[in-house]
Amino acid sequence: MTNIILFSQNLIIDSLIKKLQRKKNTGKYIFLTTQFLFEHEREKIGRSFPGAEFRSFADFLTDEDMARCDEDAFVNLSMPYEEYLHRMKVLKNEMVLRKIKDEFPVFRGFICCDDLGIDSEVWKNGGFSWLEGEYYYPQHQLSGFKSKIKNRLKKYKLVRMAYEKIKPKHNNEVEDVYVAHYQGKKYIFIGRMNRIDYRLDIPFKLSKEERGKFNRGEYEEKESCQYLTTWHEHWKCHVPDDERYDVRWLQDGYLPPNYTEYGYDFIPKNVQYYAWDVLGTKLFKNRNLPVSVIPFRKKLYMPVPKFPKEVKNVLIVASGAGDWTALKNRSDDDLLVYAFAQMAKRFPEIDFVYRCHPTWIHPLNVGVHSIARVQEYFSWLNLPNLHVSAHIPIQTTGQGDFKLTFPRSSLEEDLAKADFVFGEHSISMVDAAFKEIPFASVNLTKRRNFFCGITDMGFPACESLDDIEMTLHEITNEKFQQGYLKAVEAYNKMTDEEEPCK
Repeated sequence: MTNIILFSQNLIIDSLIKKLQRKKNTGKYIFLTTQFLFEHEREKIGRSFPGAEFRSFADFLTDEDMARCDEDAFVNLSMPYEEYLHRMKVLKNEMVLRKIKDEFPVFRGFICCDDLGIDSEVWKNGGFSWLEGEYYYPQHQLSGFKSKIKNRLKKYKLVRMAYEKIKPKHNNEVEDVYVAHYQGKKYIFIGRMNRIDYRLDIPFKLSKEERGKFNRGEYEEKESCQYLTTWHEHWKCHVPDDERYDVRWLQDGYLPPNYTEYGYDFIPKNVQYYAWDVLGTKLFKNRNLPVSVIPFRKKLYMPVPKFPKEVKNVLIVASGAGDWTALKNRSDDDLLVYAFAQMAKRFPEIDFVYRCHPTWIHPLNVGVHSIARVQEYFSWLNLPNLHVSAHIPIQTTGQGDFKLTFPRSSLEEDLAKADFVFGEHSISMVDAAFKEIPFASVNLTKRRNFFCGITDMGFPACESLDDIEMTLHEITNEKFQQGYLKAVEAYNKMTDEEEPCK
Protein backbone atom coordinates (compact mmCIF):
# COMPACT_ATOMS: atom_id res chain seq x y z
CA MET A 1 0.00 0.00 0.00
CA THR A 2 1.33 3.45 -0.92
CA ASN A 3 1.11 6.07 1.83
CA ILE A 4 0.72 9.63 0.53
CA ILE A 5 1.35 12.40 3.06
CA LEU A 6 0.34 15.94 2.11
CA PHE A 7 1.64 18.96 4.03
CA SER A 8 3.04 22.49 3.69
CA GLN A 9 6.12 24.13 5.11
CA ASN A 10 3.96 25.47 7.95
CA LEU A 11 4.09 21.98 9.45
CA ILE A 12 6.96 21.21 11.83
CA ILE A 13 8.51 18.13 10.23
CA ASP A 14 9.58 16.51 13.51
CA SER A 15 5.94 16.41 14.64
CA LEU A 16 4.93 14.73 11.37
CA ILE A 17 7.57 12.04 11.76
CA LYS A 18 6.42 11.25 15.30
CA LYS A 19 2.77 10.97 14.26
CA LEU A 20 3.55 8.70 11.33
CA GLN A 21 5.85 6.49 13.37
CA ARG A 22 3.02 5.85 15.83
CA LYS A 23 0.77 4.67 13.02
CA LYS A 24 3.32 2.05 11.90
CA ASN A 25 1.85 1.84 8.41
CA THR A 26 3.66 -0.47 6.05
CA GLY A 27 4.37 0.21 2.39
CA LYS A 28 5.94 2.96 0.36
CA TYR A 29 5.81 6.60 1.51
CA ILE A 30 5.34 9.58 -0.78
CA PHE A 31 5.58 13.03 0.78
CA LEU A 32 3.64 15.60 -1.23
CA THR A 33 4.13 19.31 -0.57
CA THR A 34 3.35 22.68 -2.09
CA GLN A 35 6.99 23.67 -1.54
CA PHE A 36 10.19 21.99 -2.72
CA LEU A 37 11.83 20.09 0.11
CA PHE A 38 15.52 20.86 0.65
CA GLU A 39 18.13 18.13 1.12
CA HIS A 40 18.26 18.39 4.90
CA GLU A 41 14.47 18.04 5.11
CA ARG A 42 14.49 15.00 2.84
CA GLU A 43 17.34 13.52 4.82
CA LYS A 44 15.47 13.98 8.10
CA ILE A 45 12.34 12.29 6.73
CA GLY A 46 14.33 9.63 4.90
CA ARG A 47 16.04 8.47 8.10
CA SER A 48 12.65 7.41 9.50
CA PHE A 49 11.11 6.32 6.19
CA PRO A 50 13.81 4.78 3.98
CA GLY A 51 13.01 4.84 0.30
CA ALA A 52 10.55 7.72 0.65
CA GLU A 53 9.75 9.76 -2.44
CA PHE A 54 9.27 13.52 -2.45
CA ARG A 55 6.94 15.32 -4.83
CA SER A 56 5.54 18.82 -5.09
CA PHE A 57 2.34 20.17 -6.64
CA ALA A 58 4.41 21.60 -9.49
CA ASP A 59 5.59 18.09 -10.46
CA PHE A 60 2.03 17.22 -11.49
CA LEU A 61 1.11 20.41 -13.34
CA THR A 62 1.95 21.83 -16.74
CA ASP A 63 1.82 25.48 -17.68
CA GLU A 64 -1.41 24.77 -19.56
CA ASP A 65 -2.91 23.03 -16.51
CA MET A 66 -2.24 25.98 -14.24
CA ALA A 67 -3.43 28.58 -16.72
CA ARG A 68 -6.68 26.64 -17.13
CA CYS A 69 -7.25 26.82 -13.35
CA ASP A 70 -7.00 30.62 -13.50
CA GLU A 71 -9.31 30.85 -16.48
CA ASP A 72 -11.91 28.33 -15.29
CA ALA A 73 -12.10 29.96 -11.86
CA PHE A 74 -13.34 33.20 -13.37
CA VAL A 75 -17.09 33.41 -13.95
CA ASN A 76 -17.68 37.14 -14.36
CA LEU A 77 -16.89 40.41 -12.61
CA SER A 78 -20.03 40.22 -10.49
CA MET A 79 -18.45 37.41 -8.47
CA PRO A 80 -16.59 38.47 -5.30
CA TYR A 81 -12.83 38.54 -5.73
CA GLU A 82 -12.39 36.19 -2.77
CA GLU A 83 -14.65 33.67 -4.51
CA TYR A 84 -12.42 33.78 -7.58
CA LEU A 85 -9.34 33.14 -5.42
CA HIS A 86 -11.05 30.24 -3.66
CA ARG A 87 -12.28 28.65 -6.90
CA MET A 88 -8.83 28.90 -8.44
CA LYS A 89 -7.18 27.17 -5.47
CA VAL A 90 -9.83 24.44 -5.39
CA LEU A 91 -9.43 23.76 -9.11
CA LYS A 92 -5.67 23.52 -8.73
CA ASN A 93 -5.94 21.10 -5.81
CA GLU A 94 -8.49 19.00 -7.68
CA MET A 95 -6.21 18.79 -10.70
CA VAL A 96 -3.27 17.58 -8.60
CA LEU A 97 -5.53 15.08 -6.80
CA ARG A 98 -6.74 13.63 -10.11
CA LYS A 99 -3.19 13.15 -11.30
CA ILE A 100 -2.21 11.57 -7.99
CA LYS A 101 -5.05 9.07 -8.32
CA ASP A 102 -4.10 8.31 -11.92
CA GLU A 103 -0.54 7.49 -10.86
CA PHE A 104 -1.45 5.77 -7.58
CA PRO A 105 -4.88 4.08 -7.98
CA VAL A 106 -4.55 2.39 -4.59
CA PHE A 107 -3.24 4.49 -1.72
CA ARG A 108 -3.65 5.51 1.90
CA GLY A 109 -3.73 9.32 2.14
CA PHE A 110 -3.13 11.71 5.02
CA ILE A 111 -3.45 15.51 4.93
CA CYS A 112 -1.78 17.56 7.64
CA CYS A 113 -2.36 21.16 6.56
CA ASP A 114 -5.05 23.50 5.32
CA ASP A 115 -2.82 26.37 4.25
CA LEU A 116 -0.16 27.62 1.81
CA GLY A 117 -1.85 26.43 -1.37
CA ILE A 118 -3.63 23.40 0.12
CA ASP A 119 -7.42 23.17 0.23
CA SER A 120 -8.09 20.44 2.78
CA GLU A 121 -11.71 19.85 1.77
CA VAL A 122 -10.65 18.75 -1.71
CA TRP A 123 -8.32 16.12 -0.28
CA LYS A 124 -10.71 14.94 2.42
CA ASN A 125 -13.38 14.47 -0.22
CA GLY A 126 -10.79 12.58 -2.24
CA GLY A 127 -10.23 10.02 0.50
CA PHE A 128 -7.47 11.62 2.58
CA SER A 129 -7.68 11.52 6.37
CA TRP A 130 -6.76 14.49 8.55
CA LEU A 131 -3.54 14.05 10.53
CA GLU A 132 -2.92 16.83 13.04
CA GLY A 133 0.64 17.98 13.65
CA GLU A 134 2.46 20.91 15.20
CA TYR A 135 2.71 24.14 13.24
CA TYR A 136 4.78 27.30 13.03
CA TYR A 137 1.52 29.19 12.67
CA PRO A 138 -1.25 27.16 14.38
CA GLN A 139 -4.13 26.01 12.21
CA HIS A 140 -6.75 27.45 14.57
CA GLN A 141 -5.06 30.85 14.43
CA LEU A 142 -4.96 30.58 10.66
CA SER A 143 -8.66 29.74 10.55
CA GLY A 144 -9.43 32.80 12.64
CA PHE A 145 -7.16 34.89 10.46
CA LYS A 146 -8.89 33.62 7.31
CA SER A 147 -12.24 34.58 8.81
CA LYS A 148 -11.02 38.10 9.51
CA ILE A 149 -9.69 38.37 5.97
CA LYS A 150 -12.96 37.02 4.55
CA ASN A 151 -15.03 39.49 6.54
CA ARG A 152 -12.79 42.35 5.51
CA LEU A 153 -12.99 41.24 1.90
CA LYS A 154 -16.76 41.39 2.06
CA LYS A 155 -16.37 45.03 2.98
CA TYR A 156 -13.48 45.71 0.60
CA LYS A 157 -13.91 43.29 -2.27
CA LEU A 158 -10.80 44.50 -4.01
CA VAL A 159 -8.35 43.86 -1.20
CA ARG A 160 -5.34 41.97 -2.41
CA MET A 161 -5.26 39.22 0.25
CA ALA A 162 -1.56 38.53 -0.08
CA TYR A 163 -0.60 42.05 0.95
CA GLU A 164 -2.90 42.81 3.85
CA LYS A 165 -1.50 43.38 7.29
CA ILE A 166 -2.30 40.70 9.79
CA LYS A 167 -3.30 42.90 12.72
CA PRO A 168 -7.00 43.79 12.95
CA LYS A 169 -7.92 47.34 11.98
CA HIS A 170 -9.98 49.25 14.51
CA ASN A 171 -10.96 51.91 11.96
CA ASN A 172 -10.43 52.83 8.35
CA GLU A 173 -8.28 55.89 8.95
CA VAL A 174 -5.23 56.24 6.73
CA GLU A 175 -2.08 57.82 8.13
CA ASP A 176 -0.13 58.32 4.91
CA VAL A 177 -1.82 60.91 2.67
CA TYR A 178 0.32 62.97 0.30
CA VAL A 179 -0.47 65.84 -2.05
CA ALA A 180 1.12 67.25 -5.20
CA HIS A 181 0.10 69.55 -8.04
CA TYR A 182 0.72 69.09 -11.75
CA GLN A 183 -0.53 71.21 -14.64
CA GLY A 184 -3.18 72.88 -12.53
CA LYS A 185 -4.58 69.69 -11.01
CA LYS A 186 -4.33 68.29 -7.49
CA TYR A 187 -3.08 64.73 -6.97
CA ILE A 188 -3.73 63.03 -3.63
CA PHE A 189 -1.70 59.90 -2.95
CA ILE A 190 -2.99 57.37 -0.43
CA GLY A 191 -0.60 54.94 1.30
CA ARG A 192 3.14 54.50 1.54
CA MET A 193 5.26 55.75 -1.34
CA ASN A 194 8.46 53.74 -0.85
CA ARG A 195 7.64 51.45 -3.81
CA ILE A 196 6.80 54.25 -6.24
CA ASP A 197 8.19 57.68 -5.31
CA TYR A 198 11.46 57.15 -7.21
CA ARG A 199 9.37 56.72 -10.37
CA LEU A 200 7.54 60.05 -10.04
CA ASP A 201 8.85 63.36 -11.36
CA ILE A 202 6.78 65.69 -9.14
CA PRO A 203 7.23 66.17 -5.38
CA PHE A 204 4.57 64.72 -3.08
CA LYS A 205 4.37 65.99 0.48
CA LEU A 206 2.60 64.58 3.52
CA SER A 207 -0.50 66.64 4.23
CA LYS A 208 -2.39 66.72 7.54
CA GLU A 209 -5.09 68.76 5.86
CA GLU A 210 -5.68 66.25 3.05
CA ARG A 211 -5.43 63.33 5.48
CA GLY A 212 -8.15 64.86 7.62
CA LYS A 213 -10.46 65.48 4.66
CA PHE A 214 -9.85 62.01 3.24
CA ASN A 215 -10.52 60.27 6.55
CA ARG A 216 -13.68 62.34 7.03
CA GLY A 217 -14.90 61.25 3.60
CA GLU A 218 -14.64 64.73 2.09
CA TYR A 219 -13.64 63.71 -1.43
CA GLU A 220 -12.89 66.08 -4.30
CA GLU A 221 -14.38 65.60 -7.74
CA LYS A 222 -12.46 64.58 -10.86
CA GLU A 223 -12.44 68.01 -12.51
CA SER A 224 -9.96 69.29 -9.93
CA CYS A 225 -8.46 66.21 -8.25
CA GLN A 226 -7.19 62.72 -8.93
CA TYR A 227 -6.66 60.08 -6.23
CA LEU A 228 -3.64 57.82 -6.50
CA THR A 229 -2.58 54.65 -4.71
CA THR A 230 -0.45 51.62 -5.53
CA TRP A 231 -1.69 48.20 -6.56
CA HIS A 232 -0.33 46.64 -3.36
CA GLU A 233 -2.10 49.11 -1.09
CA HIS A 234 -5.19 49.99 -3.10
CA TRP A 235 -7.43 48.75 -0.29
CA LYS A 236 -6.46 51.86 1.67
CA CYS A 237 -8.02 54.13 -0.95
CA HIS A 238 -11.68 53.96 0.04
CA VAL A 239 -12.89 56.62 -2.37
CA PRO A 240 -16.48 55.66 -3.33
CA ASP A 241 -17.08 53.93 -6.66
CA ASP A 242 -18.73 57.00 -8.10
CA GLU A 243 -18.12 58.55 -11.52
CA ARG A 244 -17.65 61.94 -9.84
CA TYR A 245 -14.25 60.77 -8.58
CA ASP A 246 -11.12 59.82 -10.54
CA VAL A 247 -9.00 57.07 -8.98
CA ARG A 248 -5.78 55.54 -10.37
CA TRP A 249 -3.94 52.46 -9.14
CA LEU A 250 -0.23 52.71 -9.88
CA GLN A 251 2.12 49.98 -10.99
CA ASP A 252 4.61 49.43 -8.17
CA GLY A 253 6.50 46.36 -9.34
CA TYR A 254 7.31 44.37 -12.45
CA LEU A 255 4.12 43.21 -14.20
CA PRO A 256 4.36 39.96 -16.20
CA PRO A 257 2.52 40.65 -19.46
CA ASN A 258 1.64 36.94 -19.71
CA TYR A 259 -0.23 36.56 -16.40
CA THR A 260 -3.50 34.62 -16.70
CA GLU A 261 -4.93 35.59 -13.31
CA TYR A 262 -7.96 37.86 -13.16
CA GLY A 263 -7.11 39.82 -10.01
CA TYR A 264 -6.41 43.01 -11.95
CA ASP A 265 -9.87 42.85 -13.53
CA PHE A 266 -11.67 43.40 -10.22
CA ILE A 267 -11.67 47.20 -10.13
CA PRO A 268 -14.34 49.79 -9.39
CA LYS A 269 -15.84 51.53 -12.41
CA ASN A 270 -14.08 54.81 -11.60
CA VAL A 271 -10.61 53.23 -11.36
CA GLN A 272 -7.98 53.14 -14.09
CA TYR A 273 -4.40 51.89 -13.99
CA TYR A 274 -1.21 53.92 -14.28
CA ALA A 275 1.94 52.21 -15.56
CA TRP A 276 5.41 53.71 -15.44
CA ASP A 277 6.27 52.83 -19.07
CA VAL A 278 4.77 51.21 -22.16
CA LEU A 279 6.07 47.80 -21.06
CA GLY A 280 4.01 48.14 -17.88
CA THR A 281 0.85 48.76 -19.90
CA LYS A 282 1.01 45.41 -21.71
CA LEU A 283 -0.58 43.29 -18.98
CA PHE A 284 -3.56 45.62 -18.79
CA LYS A 285 -3.94 46.01 -22.53
CA ASN A 286 -3.82 42.24 -22.92
CA ARG A 287 -6.81 42.13 -20.57
CA ASN A 288 -8.58 45.13 -22.13
CA LEU A 289 -8.29 47.10 -18.89
CA PRO A 290 -8.12 50.92 -18.79
CA VAL A 291 -4.46 51.95 -18.49
CA SER A 292 -2.16 54.82 -19.37
CA VAL A 293 1.41 55.80 -18.65
CA ILE A 294 1.87 58.06 -15.61
CA PRO A 295 1.82 61.61 -17.03
CA PHE A 296 4.46 62.79 -14.55
CA ARG A 297 6.61 59.69 -14.62
CA LYS A 298 10.36 59.95 -14.20
CA LYS A 299 12.08 58.26 -17.12
CA LEU A 300 14.71 55.98 -15.64
CA TYR A 301 17.44 54.84 -18.00
CA MET A 302 19.89 52.01 -17.53
CA PRO A 303 23.47 53.29 -17.52
CA VAL A 304 26.33 51.33 -19.04
CA PRO A 305 26.95 48.62 -16.42
CA LYS A 306 30.19 48.13 -14.57
CA PHE A 307 31.08 44.62 -15.65
CA PRO A 308 33.29 43.05 -12.99
CA LYS A 309 36.77 41.90 -13.98
CA GLU A 310 36.20 39.11 -11.50
CA VAL A 311 32.88 38.14 -9.90
CA LYS A 312 33.23 38.21 -6.14
CA ASN A 313 29.75 39.05 -4.81
CA VAL A 314 26.40 37.85 -6.19
CA LEU A 315 22.99 38.96 -4.92
CA ILE A 316 19.90 36.83 -5.58
CA VAL A 317 16.57 38.68 -5.32
CA ALA A 318 13.53 36.50 -4.71
CA SER A 319 9.98 37.03 -5.93
CA GLY A 320 6.78 36.51 -3.96
CA ALA A 321 4.35 33.60 -4.04
CA GLY A 322 0.74 33.09 -3.07
CA ASP A 323 -2.67 31.99 -4.28
CA TRP A 324 -3.49 34.89 -6.59
CA THR A 325 -2.63 32.81 -9.67
CA ALA A 326 -2.37 29.05 -10.19
CA LEU A 327 0.72 29.71 -12.32
CA LYS A 328 2.69 30.46 -9.15
CA ASN A 329 3.87 27.60 -6.97
CA ARG A 330 5.51 27.93 -3.59
CA SER A 331 8.19 25.59 -4.87
CA ASP A 332 9.27 28.19 -7.47
CA ASP A 333 11.37 30.23 -5.08
CA ASP A 334 12.61 27.10 -3.32
CA LEU A 335 14.11 25.98 -6.63
CA LEU A 336 15.97 29.28 -6.84
CA VAL A 337 17.23 28.87 -3.27
CA TYR A 338 18.40 25.33 -4.08
CA ALA A 339 20.04 26.45 -7.33
CA PHE A 340 22.22 29.05 -5.69
CA ALA A 341 23.15 26.71 -2.87
CA GLN A 342 24.59 24.55 -5.64
CA MET A 343 26.34 27.57 -7.17
CA ALA A 344 27.93 28.32 -3.81
CA LYS A 345 29.40 24.81 -3.91
CA ARG A 346 30.65 25.23 -7.48
CA PHE A 347 32.08 28.72 -6.90
CA PRO A 348 33.65 28.79 -3.42
CA GLU A 349 35.48 32.00 -4.35
CA ILE A 350 32.18 33.90 -4.85
CA ASP A 351 30.07 35.21 -1.98
CA PHE A 352 26.34 34.58 -2.53
CA VAL A 353 23.66 36.58 -0.66
CA TYR A 354 20.02 35.49 -0.97
CA ARG A 355 17.49 38.28 -0.47
CA CYS A 356 14.18 36.69 0.50
CA HIS A 357 11.05 38.59 -0.46
CA PRO A 358 9.50 40.36 2.57
CA THR A 359 5.98 39.16 1.69
CA TRP A 360 7.06 35.54 2.18
CA ILE A 361 6.36 35.63 5.91
CA HIS A 362 2.67 36.45 5.52
CA PRO A 363 0.64 33.44 6.79
CA LEU A 364 -1.20 33.26 3.45
CA ASN A 365 1.83 33.63 1.18
CA VAL A 366 4.85 31.40 1.84
CA GLY A 367 4.49 31.11 5.60
CA VAL A 368 5.78 32.75 8.76
CA HIS A 369 8.69 30.29 8.92
CA SER A 370 9.74 30.74 5.28
CA ILE A 371 12.78 32.99 5.72
CA ALA A 372 13.92 31.15 8.83
CA ARG A 373 13.63 27.92 6.80
CA VAL A 374 16.10 29.21 4.21
CA GLN A 375 18.43 30.26 7.02
CA GLU A 376 18.20 26.76 8.49
CA TYR A 377 19.01 25.23 5.12
CA PHE A 378 22.04 27.46 4.63
CA SER A 379 23.23 26.72 8.17
CA TRP A 380 22.91 22.99 7.47
CA LEU A 381 24.96 23.36 4.28
CA ASN A 382 27.57 25.24 6.32
CA LEU A 383 29.05 27.00 3.30
CA PRO A 384 31.05 30.08 4.32
CA ASN A 385 30.13 31.87 1.07
CA LEU A 386 26.33 31.47 1.28
CA HIS A 387 24.17 33.85 3.32
CA VAL A 388 20.63 35.13 3.82
CA SER A 389 20.35 38.90 3.50
CA ALA A 390 20.44 40.56 6.90
CA HIS A 391 18.30 43.42 5.58
CA ILE A 392 15.08 41.36 5.50
CA PRO A 393 14.58 40.33 9.15
CA ILE A 394 13.62 36.74 9.87
CA GLN A 395 10.07 36.77 11.24
CA THR A 396 9.58 35.08 14.57
CA THR A 397 6.74 32.59 14.56
CA GLY A 398 3.43 33.11 16.26
CA GLN A 399 1.78 36.41 17.01
CA GLY A 400 2.26 39.94 15.84
CA ASP A 401 2.32 42.31 12.92
CA PHE A 402 4.00 41.01 9.79
CA LYS A 403 6.11 43.67 8.09
CA LEU A 404 5.70 43.16 4.35
CA THR A 405 7.42 46.16 2.81
CA PHE A 406 10.77 47.79 3.50
CA PRO A 407 12.34 51.12 2.50
CA ARG A 408 14.37 51.12 -0.72
CA SER A 409 17.47 51.67 1.39
CA SER A 410 17.16 48.01 2.39
CA LEU A 411 17.69 46.90 -1.23
CA GLU A 412 20.37 49.52 -1.78
CA GLU A 413 22.34 48.14 1.14
CA ASP A 414 22.19 44.66 -0.39
CA LEU A 415 23.25 46.04 -3.77
CA ALA A 416 26.20 47.95 -2.31
CA LYS A 417 28.59 44.99 -2.56
CA ALA A 418 27.02 43.11 -5.47
CA ASP A 419 28.93 42.55 -8.72
CA PHE A 420 26.02 40.74 -10.35
CA VAL A 421 22.35 40.10 -9.57
CA PHE A 422 20.13 37.10 -10.30
CA GLY A 423 16.40 36.68 -9.80
CA GLU A 424 13.32 35.23 -11.43
CA HIS A 425 10.96 38.13 -12.14
CA SER A 426 11.79 40.69 -9.47
CA ILE A 427 11.89 44.39 -10.37
CA SER A 428 14.93 44.53 -8.10
CA MET A 429 17.01 43.24 -11.01
CA VAL A 430 16.08 46.34 -13.00
CA ASP A 431 16.74 48.49 -9.93
CA ALA A 432 20.21 46.92 -9.81
CA ALA A 433 20.78 47.86 -13.45
CA PHE A 434 19.97 51.48 -12.60
CA LYS A 435 22.97 51.28 -10.25
CA GLU A 436 25.28 49.97 -13.01
CA ILE A 437 25.06 46.35 -11.80
CA PRO A 438 24.37 43.74 -14.52
CA PHE A 439 21.75 41.03 -13.97
CA ALA A 440 20.35 37.78 -15.36
CA SER A 441 16.98 36.17 -14.81
CA VAL A 442 16.46 32.53 -13.81
CA ASN A 443 13.38 30.41 -14.47
CA LEU A 444 13.76 26.83 -13.24
CA THR A 445 10.03 26.14 -13.25
CA LYS A 446 8.04 24.26 -15.88
CA ARG A 447 5.83 27.25 -16.58
CA ARG A 448 6.17 30.36 -18.72
CA ASN A 449 8.82 32.97 -18.18
CA PHE A 450 7.22 35.80 -16.22
CA PHE A 451 10.19 38.07 -16.95
CA CYS A 452 9.63 37.85 -20.71
CA GLY A 453 8.96 41.59 -20.97
CA ILE A 454 12.62 42.15 -20.04
CA THR A 455 14.35 39.05 -21.41
CA ASP A 456 12.76 39.58 -24.82
CA MET A 457 14.95 42.68 -25.05
CA GLY A 458 18.01 40.45 -24.95
CA PHE A 459 18.95 40.33 -21.28
CA PRO A 460 20.48 37.00 -20.20
CA ALA A 461 18.06 34.31 -19.05
CA CYS A 462 18.89 30.98 -17.40
CA GLU A 463 16.75 27.83 -17.37
CA SER A 464 19.08 25.35 -15.66
CA LEU A 465 21.91 25.13 -13.16
CA ASP A 466 24.36 24.81 -16.03
CA ASP A 467 22.98 28.02 -17.55
CA ILE A 468 23.63 29.86 -14.29
CA GLU A 469 27.15 28.44 -14.08
CA MET A 470 27.84 29.42 -17.69
CA THR A 471 26.57 32.95 -17.05
CA LEU A 472 28.89 33.35 -14.08
CA HIS A 473 31.80 32.26 -16.28
CA GLU A 474 30.80 34.50 -19.20
CA ILE A 475 30.20 37.77 -17.34
CA THR A 476 33.77 38.86 -18.07
CA ASN A 477 33.51 37.71 -21.70
CA GLU A 478 33.42 40.46 -24.35
CA LYS A 479 30.73 38.71 -26.42
CA PHE A 480 28.48 38.45 -23.35
CA GLN A 481 29.03 42.10 -22.52
CA GLN A 482 28.28 43.31 -26.06
CA GLY A 483 25.01 41.36 -26.05
CA TYR A 484 24.12 42.83 -22.68
CA LEU A 485 24.81 46.37 -23.89
CA LYS A 486 22.43 45.86 -26.82
CA ALA A 487 19.75 44.80 -24.32
CA VAL A 488 20.38 47.99 -22.31
CA GLU A 489 19.91 50.03 -25.49
CA ALA A 490 16.60 48.24 -26.15
CA TYR A 491 15.40 48.96 -22.61
CA ASN A 492 16.27 52.64 -22.83
CA LYS A 493 14.56 52.91 -26.21
CA MET A 494 11.43 51.38 -24.64
CA THR A 495 11.65 53.89 -21.77
CA ASP A 496 11.45 56.75 -24.26
CA GLU A 497 8.39 55.35 -25.99
CA GLU A 498 5.15 57.20 -25.46
CA GLU A 499 1.65 55.91 -25.88
CA PRO A 500 0.15 56.56 -29.32
CA CYS A 501 -2.28 59.43 -29.39
CA LYS A 502 -5.90 58.30 -29.19
